[in-house]
Parts: sequence; structure tokens; C-alpha cells
Amino acid sequence: MGARAFLDAQRVRFHDNRQLLGSVAALFGGNITSSLLGALGGLLVARFVGPDVTGSYRVFTIPLMYMTFLHLGTFDGLWRQIPFYMGRNQPERVQALASAAGAWNLLVSALVTLGFLVCALRALVRGDMVSLVGWVSQMLCCWGVYYGGYLSATYRTIHQFVTLAKVQLVQAVVNFALVFIVPLLGFFGLCIRAAVPAVLGVGLFHHSRPLKIRHHFDWKALGEVVKVGLPFSFWGSLYTSIWTATESALMLSLGGLTGLGLFAVAAVMRDGMNVLPMSVYQVLTPRVVEAYAREGSVRSANARSLLVTAGLTGVMAVIVLICSGLLDLLVPVAIPKYAGGIPLMKVCLWFAVIQAAALPFNTLFATGRSWLYGRGVIVGLIVFPLGAYFLAPVVGGMLAVAYGSLMGRAARTLVAYGEIAVLTHREAA
Repeated sequence: MGARAFLDAQRVRFHDNRQLLGSVAALFGGNITSSLLGALGGLLVARFVGPDVTGSYRVFTIPLMYMTFLHLGTFDGLWRQIPFYMGRNQPERVQALASAAGAWNLLVSALVTLGFLVCALRALVRGDMVSLVGWVSQMLCCWGVYYGGYLSATYRTIHQFVTLAKVQLVQAVVNFALVFIVPLLGFFGLCIRAAVPAVLGVGLFHHSRPLKIRHHFDWKALGEVVKVGLPFSFWGSLYTSIWTATESALMLSLGGLTGLGLFAVAAVMRDGMNVLPMSVYQVLTPRVVEAYAREGSVRSANARSLLVTAGLTGVMAVIVLICSGLLDLLVPVAIPKYAGGIPLMKVCLWFAVIQAAALPFNTLFATGRSWLYGRGVIVGLIVFPLGAYFLAPVVGGMLAVAYGSLMGRAARTLVAYGEIAVLTHREAA
């Protein structure tokens, strides 16, 4: 019986691992295709318009990046609570939490739309068509940020990740197709190219949503989601949208619209390089949370990430080295207007290595103790400006911002590893 039980356990583990690999492959396949289309589309746009036009559009995206926090952590709360309650076999709690979170994000989407509408009407009164179209595009994009973000947070199981990847692929195809209106419309084409896929994605996410429930305000359920998610969202927003918005604001201040445009292309490359690490993290996190919910063991939950992290980090480092060499050859030929941004692009590529090394952070997320997650962000936020300040006289302002940001993320990663080591040691004691 002991041998049979062992074999059964091994079969179950093999089946689970095969499902995990299949899900990662499907998600990565969709995401890498989306990334390639995005990169190719970005290169074509860069050939059609100069960095000053790209920078002009990017200015309108900064306010929305700073306002991402208005979801109040409902995304993070659902990311943690859905697999947690699934691990405890409590589907009714999943539906209650998702219903309340959906109602909140619908309300926020409407309110932010109203705010951008006021900005658009003021531009209309002034006869400023550029600002009018820029703000209207953000009115549409905000639905993708809030309601679309909520819907994507409800895709938490293995099979749902495949659906998620399909929707993102459709968005990427449409986004690529809209590249060809940019030579004709310039700035207005960039606005359309951002807004249309965002609205389409919301429609597809809603149609294929895994939880077909009515949205209504259950303040107790919403309070639980916010209580769990807001602390993580606070740190997560600092580390993602607010961090990125600050990068853009500094690039605009130091390099003007042209500098911001150069950074926009470098950021596109950075996002493309992050596709594989983000795909693995997205699939791995709910499994780690479920394991922690069942076993309550940090060591057990963390064991699911470490081996994958080591291999993926090494692979990403090799890819970055190869791509860095190719930039010198390809950028002057493919997008000569952006050749001045090659050093910036090379720095941005290394963010993918840090992203790969960050996979074990899902263990901190699984514990539900946001302060363990946040201390590393605080250290990173201190290292970021200090690094930029001391490097500015050596490498120049814009490049110093990129290096400082990379150093800040690396510092945050090291602190998080220290937190995991302390938790594991306490558990063993």
C-alpha cells in the first residue's frame, strides 16, 4: 500500500506539473506572440513618427498611471483571496468578494472617465484638438485599467490563464493592425491605437469572465478584499504604476518631449523582455497561494519557485546579452530616429533579469503580510533617487534615471530574499 500510495502521489505530481507547464506554455505562447507584434508595431510607429510626437502622447498617460491606486487593492485582494478560498473549498466566498470588487471598479471607471471628460471639454472650449483627443483616449483607456484589471484578476485557474492569453493576443493583433493609421494621423493615430484595444479587451474579458455574477456593493465583502489587497496594492502601486510614472516625469523634465519619446521606446522593449518572467509569475502565484492555504508552510510554498527562478534568471541574462549586441546593429537601420536612445534601451533590457529573480515574491504575497513585501519597496525607492543623483554627473541625467531605477529594483529584490530567509528560518526553529 505504501508503494502504491507513493506511485499515486508521483502520478498526481506529474499531472499537476504537466498542467502547470502546459498553462505556462499557452500563456507564454500567447504573450510572446503579443510581445512580438507589439515590438514590431512599436518599430513601425518609431519609423513613422519622431520621439517628439511619441512624447507628446505619453504626457497624457502620466495622470492615469498615478491614479491606478484608485482600485484600492481590489486586484491584489482577488489575486490572493480567490486561490486562497479555492484552496479551502469555499466558492461562495469567492463569488461574494468578486461581486463587491466588480461594483467598486465599475464606479471608479465611471468617476475617472468623468474627470477626463472635464479635461476634454476644457480643451474643446480652447479649441485645442490635440488635448481633446488625448484626454478622450484616456477616458477609454481607464476602463481597461480599472474594470479590465478587475476582470483579469478573476482569471485565476490553469484553464482560465489560456483564455486570458487568447484575449490578450486579440488585443495585440488589433493594436498591430492600427499601426498603419499612424502615418496618416500622427498623434491622433497613437491615441486611437491605445484606446481601441483597451475597450476591445474589456469587452472580451467581460464576455469570457469566469465568474458570471451580478455586481453589487456588499461593504463587508468589499472591506475584506480591500483589507487584504490595499496594503499589497499600496506597495505594488509604488513599485509599478507610480514608479513608472515617476520615470516618465523625470525623463520629460530632463530630456523634454524627445527624451520622453526615446524612453517610451525603451520601455516598450523592457515590457517585451518581461513577458516570459511575468507569464511564469502569473501562473505560479495562485498555486503557491493554494499550497500555503492548505499547508501553512512558507518553506513548502517557496520550494515551488526557487528552482524555476534560478533557471529563468540565467536564461534571461543570456537573452539580454544577445539583444544588447543586436541593438547596435538593428536600431540605426530599423528606427534611425531613435538611435540616440540605444544606451537607454540597453539598460532597460536588464529589468527582465530582475523580474525573473523576483519570482519567489509570491511566497510573501501568499502569507498575506504586506509589510514583509513593502520593506523591500521602501529600500528600492530610496536607492532609486540616490543612484540617479550620484550617477547623473557621470552618465547624464536620463541614463542616470534608468540606472537608478534598475538599482532600486535590484535592492528591493535583495531585501525580499532576506525576508523569505527569515520566515523560513523561523519556521524551521
